[in-house]
Amino acid sequence: MKKALILGGSNGIGLAIGQKLVEKGYYLEICSRTQPDEKYLASDCYHFNYCNLLDFDETLFSLLADDTDIEVLFISAGIGRVADFGSHHIAEIHNIITVDALSIIKVLNIFYKRICSNDIFFTGVMGSISGWMVSPAASVYSAAKASIVRFIESVNIELEVLGTDNRILDVSPGFFGGSKFYGGENDLTQTLPLASEILNHLFCKDTIFIPQYEDTYKDVLESYHDNPHEYGLSSYR
Repeated sequence: MKKALILGGSNGIGLAIGQKLVEKGYYLEICSRTQPDEKYLASDCYHFNYCNLLDFDETLFSLLADDTDIEVLFISAGIGRVADFGSHHIAEIHNIITVDALSIIKVLNIFYKRICSNDIFFTGVMGSISGWMVSPAASVYSAAKASIVRFIESVNIELEVLGTDNRILDVSPGFFGGSKFYGGENDLTQTLPLASEILNHLFCKDTIFIPQYEDTYKDVLESYHDNPHEYGLSSYR
């Protein structure tokens, strides 16, 4: 039985990706703080593992990494808040960096033998366009996502040198609807098309996917790289 592990698979894009993987014949191992809504995922197509990335469970992830039926690892868990740096409590800073960067790197380290092997293994991580440019009023979140962008870029070079065909996909979207991340409710009519795009890139073993790149973010990133300071001031205004 082929399996997929989704960290953060109970809500938002993780839930949509899970539904698409079930359609492709995968059984899901879902790691999250809450159970998935059964109107979206039937209980017989997944196993739920309680997981809070603020209290990292190395034993849980080590056991999952030893499960050779798992051939997909997708990490979509994350937290964040739009706010000036001065309004962040020090505990909030710790939580954002821990969930959005440190715990993700720990999970990938535990799975690294699977990722760098010659066996087929697909890995994807939800980053953010905030990790690719200056993001005033989102400095802490941006710092965490920027670390993930550079981490994945660096590890993918190591994987290439090692000779494996496996890669880690960095998915770096801007805003998208249908996710509880932005304070709304799960709406798979909005997230399923994006989930399909992500899986297409994942199974092609691409390394970067920026949704709406040609339509929106190509010009945005060019503007940023031409004059980061002016772009930052304009963005903040």
